[in-house]
Amino acid sequence: MGSRAGTAVPAPGREAPAAARPRPRAVAPARRPRRLPRLGWLLIPLAALLLGGVVWVNVARLQLTTQTSTTVERYRGVQAEIVQLRARLAQRDGDVIEQARRRLGMVQAPSKDVTYLTVRPDTAP
Repeated sequence: MGSRAGTAVPAPGREAPAAARPRPRAVAPARRPRRLPRLGWLLIPLAALLLGGVVWVNVARLQLTTQTSTTVERYRGVQAEIVQLRARLAQRDGDVIEQARRRLGMVQAPSKDVTYLTVRPDTAP
């Protein structure tokens, strides 16, 4: 009654054959626990923080670009207004000069009647 199906048991008084003896097993070296799951708890928030920083920088750059564009548009508008004001000023200056010329009775001399004098340095007072 002592035998199980499939296992060989030596007869009484005989030694078990060498193949039937249990072999000593090699002891596997102690495995270090894997650090990857713990490392994941650190890497996931770090990656999220890094990506959040990249998004923040891009949003800040977009805002700066928008502000620069607005400033350039205002500059161009002011420059156009300056050109218009200078044109109006030149027009009014011309009108004032013309009114003063008429009031004082000045007339433009014909160009053929205009002569230019040259002064020699040795005769200067």
